[in-house]
Amino acid sequence: MEQLRLKRELCGECGGCVAVCDYEVLELANNGLGIKDNLCVKCNDCVIFCPSGALEIADE
Repeated sequence: MEQLRLKRELCGECGGCVAVCDYEVLELANNGLGIKDNLCVKCNDCVIFCPSGALEIADE
């Protein structure tokens, strides 16, 4: 099963992915970027947007 994954070492916490997600899957908090994978429809918008390549959709 595919899921949205974050490579924390690449994430600059710019918040752009949060803004492009229509499904409120991503949230930026004090402890960094959070993912609510159960809401993700795997549309790939955040992956395409991410300037640092920190997000990917991959098999578990």
